[in-house]
Amino acid sequence: MHVYKNIVLAIIVLCSFWSSIVKGQQYAIETNYQVGWHLAIHPKYPTIKTPSHTAEMALIQHTQGKKIWSILYKKPSVAYMLAYQTLGNREVLGEGIYFVPALDFKVFKVGRFDLLARVGWGLGIVTKPHSSFFNPTNIVMGSPINACATVRALFRYQISKNIHLLAGGGITHYSNGGFTKPNLGINIPFGQVGLQYSFQAKAVQDSLEQKILRQLPSLNQTFRPFVYVGLGLTETQATRGAKYPIYSIGLGVSRMMARISKLSIAVEYLYNTATYAFDRHNGGFTLDHWNYARFSMMATHELLFGHFGFVTSVGAYFNKHRSQGSVILTKVGFNFYLKNYFKRFKHQLWMGCHVRAYAGEAEFVEVVLGYNW
Repeated sequence: MHVYKNIVLAIIVLCSFWSSIVKGQQYAIETNYQVGWHLAIHPKYPTIKTPSHTAEMALIQHTQGKKIWSILYKKPSVAYMLAYQTLGNREVLGEGIYFVPALDFKVFKVGRFDLLARVGWGLGIVTKPHSSFFNPTNIVMGSPINACATVRALFRYQISKNIHLLAGGGITHYSNGGFTKPNLGINIPFGQVGLQYSFQAKAVQDSLEQKILRQLPSLNQTFRPFVYVGLGLTETQATRGAKYPIYSIGLGVSRMMARISKLSIAVEYLYNTATYAFDRHNGGFTLDHWNYARFSMMATHELLFGHFGFVTSVGAYFNKHRSQGSVILTKVGFNFYLKNYFKRFKHQLWMGCHVRAYAGEAEFVEVVLGYNW
């Protein structure tokens, strides 16, 4: 009963908060309840005693087709979600709080029913991270502050002009990207029910949308070379303490596939000083620098939002190296472009923040600085 009292209290507090800030006519407020269960991805994963319960409130902003990205993505809604979440084992894992901005894309609509795909990434706090002395059995989360991502499919039913009933499901993921170990990550599939109240918004006329699109330059689909350098930070194997740098440099070519979509292929050299430092201090290995270097090729897809891009990459390592977790490498993250990419394709300076992984297991967070011709 204690869990349900906390959830009810959180809903009341969050409702009061959102109702005090929602003004104007282009917004909606949403309240959700979720129930889920951990995916135990390790033999020593902490015991999960109860389901995960979540009380969530969201401020929804209905985009009106006044921005280029909004028009090109068929006017999705932006959801700012704030939630309190139990994690199934209060003594070891504690509880979670997250703030996650997300985008709602309309998949289809039939009469009063429609289906939304919601994708978000933000900040998550876990109240009881790993501690070698006080909480050693938490091998899942090594830091209190983490990234939190969610993917959902939501069915909506229109009860009245302003009110929708929501039902669906998805998965919530917490991870610090390998910045502090241990970092198995928390993965919670869930089911969800909720209500959404929309304030009426004045629609933007199609003529204005077409005028905005006509001002864009012609789509340039030539191949464009680019170069980047990267810096990551991580700890040595199975230790907590000093962070060591990981250096990378890459060369590649990219091509616009559509206004909102870009594909690229790159070759990369990477050097991991954290693994080298671990072997140097512990001995037992020949300290050949080539054992700590990696050569790879990767393909990257990027969804463009003007100055920002959402990046997903997959690739393969050509050489064996120390502490290799997989031959497959993956990346997910964001790029920031100095100029609006919808208006300028050439000579872009950009900065990225990506989570690198061996297949699906996060290894480190990197910051990248690049330039494309």
